[in-house]
Amino acid sequence: MDQLLLLVLLIGALVLFASERVRADLVSLGLLLCLMLTGIVNVQEGFSGFASPAVITVVCMFILSGGLVRTGVADELAGWVVARGLRGTLSLTVVLMLMVGVMSSFMNNIAAVTILMPSVFAIAQRTGVPVTKLLMPLAFGSLMGGLSTLVGTPPNLLASEALSNAGYAPFKMFDYLPTGISVFLIGLTYFIAIGSRLVPVRTPAAAPDEGVSLRHYVTEAVVPKGSTLIGRSVEQARLRDMAGVTVLRIHRAYNSDRGETVEDRPWLRFGRYGRDEEDGTYSFLPWPEATFEAEDHVQLEGDPSQLLQKQGRGWLEIPEANRGAADALLIGEVALAPGSRALGTSLGEANFQARYGVHVLGLRRNGRQQDDRLNQLRLEPGDVLLVQGSAAALGELSHNPDFLVVNRLAGAARDHRKRWIAVGVMAVTVLAAASGLIHISVAALAGVLLMVGSGCMPVRDMYAQVDWRVVFMIAALMPLSLAMDANHTGAAQSLADSLLFVTGGGSPYLAMIAVILLTVGLTQMMSNAACVVLVAPIAIRMAEGLGVEPHGFAMAVAIAASTAFLTPVGHQANMLVYGVGNYRFNDFIKVGGPLALLVVITALLIVPVVWPFTP
Repeated sequence: MDQLLLLVLLIGALVLFASERVRADLVSLGLLLCLMLTGIVNVQEGFSGFASPAVITVVCMFILSGGLVRTGVADELAGWVVARGLRGTLSLTVVLMLMVGVMSSFMNNIAAVTILMPSVFAIAQRTGVPVTKLLMPLAFGSLMGGLSTLVGTPPNLLASEALSNAGYAPFKMFDYLPTGISVFLIGLTYFIAIGSRLVPVRTPAAAPDEGVSLRHYVTEAVVPKGSTLIGRSVEQARLRDMAGVTVLRIHRAYNSDRGETVEDRPWLRFGRYGRDEEDGTYSFLPWPEATFEAEDHVQLEGDPSQLLQKQGRGWLEIPEANRGAADALLIGEVALAPGSRALGTSLGEANFQARYGVHVLGLRRNGRQQDDRLNQLRLEPGDVLLVQGSAAALGELSHNPDFLVVNRLAGAARDHRKRWIAVGVMAVTVLAAASGLIHISVAALAGVLLMVGSGCMPVRDMYAQVDWRVVFMIAALMPLSLAMDANHTGAAQSLADSLLFVTGGGSPYLAMIAVILLTVGLTQMMSNAACVVLVAPIAIRMAEGLGVEPHGFAMAVAIAASTAFLTPVGHQANMLVYGVGNYRFNDFIKVGGPLALLVVITALLIVPVVWPFTP
């Protein structure tokens, strides 16, 4: 009965993971609560994940990665690429993939992509290579690079933890290296041969003299009292000719005292008319004869730099825009980092002006301008904001782990004086863990204390480096392996027996194919960490049922969990470049499909050699 109940809970969780209607960490916490309420696991077992060495290691690696970011270690590497003067798409792709692959081996791959993305835009601007030709290889390179070490990505740690929980020796720091290097080299060869040509050109590189990408954005401006636009019609204002912007919609305060109706405004008949009872406004698509009135809120599409010039002349005003000399203000594009605390909040609730000292001028989602009232829009993963603020404010924003400043901006300097200390701390941490003298979680914790004690990571910023959504999701899912074992429901064994029956139950190769395909399919829809927690115990039981060594099966699960190339939602790195790079959903299938197939074939060929089925 408990086994059936657990399977029902698992199916429900998988549906919620795939639908993305509920955040993954909340789904995981809900599943944990159900496991404890139904008695499948007790309270001590349920909360054991929060004390798991794997979870502690993940937290510490976030902080260690943050130390490398703040000291400018990766910036130095990116600057080296720019200084080399490479110009060809292929050569840039190879160098960037190698760089992000090495970085992802020892730090969180999201952090690696986040660090290098501004440099990718700078390189694209200098060389004229379309930035979309470089962003997707960057994301995929980070996923493959993370397969080379135990700390490269959470799935590696979780696969090792699954072995330990089953009574087997866990993986060591560099046990992943032979398979990880093989997968990465195959992926790199794929992009050199055909992958780079499959990556689409969606947006041109930004103008090199601007320093930021000033694509057309939708923004909202106010007609101030005394503006020369008051009383002039849309046609007479000639905003497209004079300011390079197009009027999309006008929002106007509803005045019941003057009894105005649609009949009083004949041009309203030619456009959609709507009234917002909450804020007392009505809006309409303007007919050329529609006249501007004081305090009108006007939605505009166009070059934001042109709009700022008109603001200075008093034509239009951006609400709450930063005041000061024009040369003291900067415009930049800011992407929401995966796990950002701003996700799910509206722009009004986020209050960028008060919290961060910048004003949001516009928002792009899935490569499209958002025409709704900006303050009412709820922020989603992949959103890109156009913001205006001082160099200092944008510099502070670049240090905030909730955001990614896409373009290089003044004020975003790092403390380069301590970069070698940060490198030394990371090297000592890795070597200590690799030596086997101390557990990797202890080595990582010691590294965090050294990073903070040396001043590479300020104490006030330490916890902000951690993506707590990922941490809580992993910790909440850890007891799932306990719930599936023989001492609880035995679900892992039952599912393993079912898969063995489907594959004939005789060939470990067929069994490994089934495990890999199952994991690859799941990781396109849900977190790769969740995939490993779910599939690794089943894979280990399958190996035991076949009488073969289980380490190869656990390794295969870890590799397959990082093969999230088919959809933008498969991994946070994909989601990051999806929004910024203006890709389409099908682009990931076209480029990632052949790559995923190659990775699967490589895993099937390499894993049994490195980890033989017979010890």
